[in-house]
Amino acid sequence: MLFSLRQNYYAKYLLTIIFIVGGYLALVLLDNFSNHNHQTLCLFKLTTSIPCPGCGMGRATLALLNGDIPLSFSYNILCIPFTTAIIISLTWLTVDIFRQQKTFFKFVKQDISNKYKFLLFSLLIIDWTINIIRL
Repeated sequence: MLFSLRQNYYAKYLLTIIFIVGGYLALVLLDNFSNHNHQTLCLFKLTTSIPCPGCGMGRATLALLNGDIPLSFSYNILCIPFTTAIIISLTWLTVDIFRQQKTFFKFVKQDISNKYKFLLFSLLIIDWTINIIRL
């Protein structure tokens, strides 16, 4: 099965799109049909009582989908850049399928320079610090 996915780029691209869209649909459906009162599912927070850098992303995404950008930002500052990256990825995957190109996964597999790794790590630490301070 995995070998055939490597050979058939259409299946690989379509599965990636389905998983991304499915993740967002699951988030919306779980929020609409559950009575969770925003109880956390984060194993890190449940174990340590310290929020992880991703804590609040679900609520932030739901707020963003409802058009409430300030509320989204207050839950987790990384939601807006993450959602922007997801939108760009979905667009890129779709364009690659229609143009019959394979540029998305080639780009994703490229190594990032150390300065960008440091920048991303710094943003993650800043976000984590903000999450801890909010607690």
